[in-house]
Amino acid sequence: MLQLIKNEWIKLAKKNSTWIMLGILAILTVGITLLIKMVNTEPMGANDLFASLTDMTSFLNLFVVVVAASSIAEEFSRGTIKFLLIRPYSRTQIFAAKFINSLLFALLGTVILGIVSFLSANLLLKSQSPFEQVAEFGGWSALQVALMTALVNLLLVVLYVTITMFISATMRSQAMAVGLGVGVLFGSSLINSFMAMGIRKYPWLKWNLFNTLNIRETLPQLAGVKLDPYFTLDFWQSLGALSVYGVLFYFFANWIFSARDVALS
Repeated sequence: MLQLIKNEWIKLAKKNSTWIMLGILAILTVGITLLIKMVNTEPMGANDLFASLTDMTSFLNLFVVVVAASSIAEEFSRGTIKFLLIRPYSRTQIFAAKFINSLLFALLGTVILGIVSFLSANLLLKSQSPFEQVAEFGGWSALQVALMTALVNLLLVVLYVTITMFISATMRSQAMAVGLGVGVLFGSSLINSFMAMGIRKYPWLKWNLFNTLNIRETLPQLAGVKLDPYFTLDFWQSLGALSVYGVLFYFFANWIFSARDVALS
């Protein structure tokens, strides 16, 4: 199994697109920091950006969705899945290796984002110690907030990857898999605005998938900050719901991948 994961990672590392996406993530982080410096007339503290990872997690998640969608759809579209299946690994193991590989890419991207965000914020803005407290998070330091933001985002990434791989295992088109995955990623806020009206009338709707994606906004609760009444689920409720949705999507995605007819690829 470890060898299978290693092989999947080597395939990903050999793609120019992998490093281009990580490079774009770093460039955008520096670019946004520079833009904020130019726009603000008064000096801005570095921790204001570093604690939120320069709000670049959405772009990281976008690249992870692309990697996850390509990992399966590309195998079928190119017909290379047939060569992969003749090896001494079950389809469940192959699916798990691709899933883990996508998460490893997300972890690498998170590390790069954290380092670039810290360096660019302190070099271009007013330098601050990462151990200084952040007002919106009680007694937490900027480093604690950044680490927790990264951790919670990785939890969201797990769900995004399972949904994307579910779509990818179902469809033959790589472009369609990426498109729908990106739609889930960026369309959640729009859907949430519509669902908010229904939640007031039907409280059970608060457990819908898209509402649980607000978990990042409930992070201050862990630092003892009282949540805004707007959030119908607290951090722990959102975490529990995300775990259930993640397990369900992974189970069905693995089942579809295992049952799919390779001869049609």
